[in-house]
Amino acid sequence: METRKDILDEIELRSEAVQDVLSQPPHWMFRWGNMVIFGILLMILLMSYFIKYPEFVPATITVTSQNPPEKLEARIDSRIEKIFIKDHQQVRKGDILMVLQSTANYTDILQLKTVMDNTLSTQLISFPIDKVATFKLGELQSDYNNFAKAFQDERLFTRLKPYAPENVATAQNISANQSRILTLKQQHQLELAKFELMKKNFNRTQQLFNQKVISISEYESEKIKYLQAQQSLDAIKISISQTEEAIANLNKTKSGAHINAEKDKINLASQKLQLFEQLRKSLREWEQNYLITSATDGSVSFQQFWGENQFLKRGHAILTILPNDKKALVGRMLLHATNSGKIVPGEKVLIKLDNYRYQEYGIVEGRVQNISFTPDEKDNYYVDVTLPKGLTTSYQKTLKFNKELKGKAEIVTQDLRLIERFFYQIRQLLGKR
Repeated sequence: METRKDILDEIELRSEAVQDVLSQPPHWMFRWGNMVIFGILLMILLMSYFIKYPEFVPATITVTSQNPPEKLEARIDSRIEKIFIKDHQQVRKGDILMVLQSTANYTDILQLKTVMDNTLSTQLISFPIDKVATFKLGELQSDYNNFAKAFQDERLFTRLKPYAPENVATAQNISANQSRILTLKQQHQLELAKFELMKKNFNRTQQLFNQKVISISEYESEKIKYLQAQQSLDAIKISISQTEEAIANLNKTKSGAHINAEKDKINLASQKLQLFEQLRKSLREWEQNYLITSATDGSVSFQQFWGENQFLKRGHAILTILPNDKKALVGRMLLHATNSGKIVPGEKVLIKLDNYRYQEYGIVEGRVQNISFTPDEKDNYYVDVTLPKGLTTSYQKTLKFNKELKGKAEIVTQDLRLIERFFYQIRQLLGKR
């Protein structure tokens, strides 16, 4: 067994060995060690200054033109009756692309549309009613029949003039009464002269009777003659008055007939115009339901392969028209309310399109133009994004735009350096304390 002395000697020996090492340290550690550590720290600070660590707000985005592609859908359940275009064909605004089946003959409907488009509301008198009567109008037949009846009623009223016989008879009665008045006025003059003579004769007879020259019977005889002359004069005056009243009534009747004629004429014209506009409205509704037309100049792209007699359901996408005039490209973003308060106009938007892999084609850069004031029912905000460089990516590749492009976007809200973010975190911690 080792003695206590041996153990102490061993400890002392090891201590001397350690002291030998410590008494002679490597000289390079003291000369360059602190410099190396300082250099490393300085390099880290420089890298944290030049390296930026931005904060992103993700969202979905759709890149489209300011006049976006027109998507056409079926408005009713029906079958395709006629297809006038082919896939990728150029079309012009107003071109008829497809016709859906209805109870009407679409060629007759299109002819009716041409007739109505060329007929002004003030020129309905020239409407070819006889020609259109042979058309098979289906859903529009009832409205057309109502208009045709009103058209015929007005034409018959204009041609037959139902108030004309009454006006002629009234005019003849007025003329006859006016002639009678002239005769009565002549008789009135004669009776007035006769009355004046009888009055003078009666006055002389009265003087003689007062002087007792003639008998009472002679006086009474002359008085009777005087009263008869006065009665005849009054009778003529009454006849004249009655005739004038009759003329006034006839004029009133004539005026009433004229008013009724004008009223009926206006009512018939108004009814005809109203039913014409109703027919025009029904025609537009038929067009919206059964005609697939282009609202812009562009190129047609079918959503799938279509053929005649193929059934379509209401709301089913049929085709898309890409406008020829694309104008400027814009982005439409749908952003959730989370972190939306950080977004302000002018911030950078990094767009990764689904149609083009960003690892191969690069990222499209945009700028926030504006953001909606209030969210929708799903708590989403709408953000408009401009594309200053168009579809030129970060790899200097220009992407082709031939339809809507969908993808993901990241809005750079705070493009901070690493050193700024480090001190920002320290400031937050100190602020919490």
